[in-house]
Amino acid sequence: MSYFLRSIGATLLLLSAGLGSLAHAQASGPTPLPNTVIVPASDFLEELPKGDIIATAGELKAPWLFNNTALVLKSKTNLLTQVQVPAAGTYYLYVRSQGGPKTSFRVAVNDQLTATAFGQGPLSWQPGGTFALPAGPADIKITRVELGGAFDVLVLSQNPQLAEADVRPQQLAADVQLLHEYPIPASNAVKFGDVTGDGKTDFAVLSPDFSVHVFDNSGRALWQYQAPSEYVKERSEFEAPGVVWDFDHDRRAELAHWRFHDGREWLVLADGRTGRIRREVPWPTRPLPHDYNNFRLAVGRLHPGGAPNDLVVLTDMGGTISVSAYDAQLKPLWTHTEPRKKDSLGHYVYPVDLDQDGVDEVLVGSLLLDAKGKEIWNRFDLLPDNHDHADSYKFADVNHDGHLDIVTANSETGVFVRQAFTGKTIWQVTAEHSQQIQVGDFLRAVPGPQVVVGGRTYGNREAGEPYLSSQLYWFDSQGRRVKKWPGTPLNGNPDFVRGNWRGDGRTTDLFWYKFRLNDAGTGELYFPDPVFHLFDFEGTGAEQVITLSPGWLRVYGSRQAQSRGVDLKKNPEYLQRTVVNHTHY
Repeated sequence: MSYFLRSIGATLLLLSAGLGSLAHAQASGPTPLPNTVIVPASDFLEELPKGDIIATAGELKAPWLFNNTALVLKSKTNLLTQVQVPAAGTYYLYVRSQGGPKTSFRVAVNDQLTATAFGQGPLSWQPGGTFALPAGPADIKITRVELGGAFDVLVLSQNPQLAEADVRPQQLAADVQLLHEYPIPASNAVKFGDVTGDGKTDFAVLSPDFSVHVFDNSGRALWQYQAPSEYVKERSEFEAPGVVWDFDHDRRAELAHWRFHDGREWLVLADGRTGRIRREVPWPTRPLPHDYNNFRLAVGRLHPGGAPNDLVVLTDMGGTISVSAYDAQLKPLWTHTEPRKKDSLGHYVYPVDLDQDGVDEVLVGSLLLDAKGKEIWNRFDLLPDNHDHADSYKFADVNHDGHLDIVTANSETGVFVRQAFTGKTIWQVTAEHSQQIQVGDFLRAVPGPQVVVGGRTYGNREAGEPYLSSQLYWFDSQGRRVKKWPGTPLNGNPDFVRGNWRGDGRTTDLFWYKFRLNDAGTGELYFPDPVFHLFDFEGTGAEQVITLSPGWLRVYGSRQAQSRGVDLKKNPEYLQRTVVNHTHY
């Protein structure tokens, strides 16, 4: 094992130990506790009072948290949820909480208030008295709050000796199975592909400074590129650029990414196993100094016939934004340049075959180019301000006319659904700062496809508020709002992933933040960390969820997943569309 992996493991040993029981439980499947009701903190999120926030073990400096999710009580407003008591009898309350000398809260079960206060000291498992409960619904209330305490789980059990260790294996939904757990360096993006040629999914971790660390499927470090220290601050504000793709068709993917040497910036194709440069051309940017607002790479199919095998480069260098295309040999094909402010063309570039003619168009911001770099349309007339840029795109036939439409989360201007080949607006709605978006048939009894957007809100950091929060806005196919969830925004910068989690080839599951969203548009906590990606990581025909958190990449699958014996990644269009051309935006 390399020094790098040993040092990462040592640094994160405490967190790893905290999740060790979770990993064991996922491998074997937890045995339900008899006559026991577990109430995780996430059960109170439906109507979270303004001020209360969710927190992880790392943020609370705790060895572990149930589901890696706690509620920090910064509002005196009560929290309320309802549980189902399995059988009548005497139940013992247990509360796991932490706080300080001036913080506290109490718990009420139905109309009975605990004599004990919680959330007053170091993290502890604390008994809270007994309750005679009938079978059926019972109300659980967090009340008498003195601000600042936190809790991660409450438990009602007929076991008078229930221990914290008994509850720890019960984390996460019963359907969730942890398949892989990788310690990784600091990252703001991870790219996936088979660099070793063994048919398994390997990955490249892109660090904020544009350094690269490549690992095989077992987590073994293969190689790394260390970016220079100059201009680190400028480079670290957005995702680092990179894609993993087999451009030379030798069944071992290369990594296309940014490098700096000999006083210049380069677009390189590196051997996926060794990091050796196979080909390179100057990165299409002006000489330093310049900004690194949005440097992005995507795989496209810009030539008729065959599989996708071209490279599209977005370079937002400050005052000038370019879109450049290259073939598999890094031979320049074309460049389109716009003299516009940062973010005017959004945060990613989308090669997508909108007219189904076998060749990709290139969508970037409110500009559509053909495969030769010629403009098809732009909507700079409607969106001239760079603050009103596109944050996320999806593609679907929303109005059922037989043609793909473009669905955009467009910052403060909201959600746009546009005709793909004219740019004409079909409908527009607002949803705070519209940041992340998905489209599909997710809700029952609602005309589909539905559009769901994460409406971002900004907090006052000087007042101690979380800077970023988000809440889901659901719309039907006509743009009518049908739901918001949860009732108030949750702190964080969450993303969506969607796919065939159960592997039946039919069902599309939608996940957001740490939650699986059901057909009513509400969430059940499924994962300890925010979702990052979803695809057929295992090569079974089912699709797995990848989560990303500081220091860890984890892969989860459904216990009910059906293995169809088909590796979806063998289809180059699936590999391009679902696996490789991926961004957090």
